[in-house]
Amino acid sequence: MENKKEIFNLPLWEELPDIELYMDQVITLLDGYLSVIGNEKAVTQPMINNYVKLGIMPAPVKKRYSKKHLAYLIIICFLKQTLSMDLIKKIIPAQSAEDEVKDIYQAFVENQKKACSYVMENVRKVAGPILETDSNQRMNDLVLQISITSNICKLLTETIIPGE
Repeated sequence: MENKKEIFNLPLWEELPDIELYMDQVITLLDGYLSVIGNEKAVTQPMINNYVKLGIMPAPVKKRYSKKHLAYLIIICFLKQTLSMDLIKKIIPAQSAEDEVKDIYQAFVENQKKACSYVMENVRKVAGPILETDSNQRMNDLVLQISITSNICKLLTETIIPGE
């Protein structure tokens, strides 16, 4: 479980590339950043095109994607695991200025680290006694507790987003 904590770390704003990238470069980069999500392909070209068409993120400039676009994509790809696109648009509107995106992204990364630490700490508390036994039933209990906690957190999130 300790190893997982490290892979949950996202790049800081300053660690995102300062050069503009083409679609295939963006996808390769994001696949590395988002490997923690668990999908083989965290993002695809059609997904990115749809995010732009739906107004969830700004369009590329001359088919090139900036640091701002990468921040949008990282946030979108993480949050879409539990939130609707409408809710994500409220968190990071597509027309945000770069300084706003930077602030939102930095807060996202910081909160992601805090949430990861909190969850891992609490899972360790619950999982410790369960993992000390070889009981399949106990392991099922752990899976159920984590899954139910995830659903409760999702429901709580949906009730506190402004305008909902």
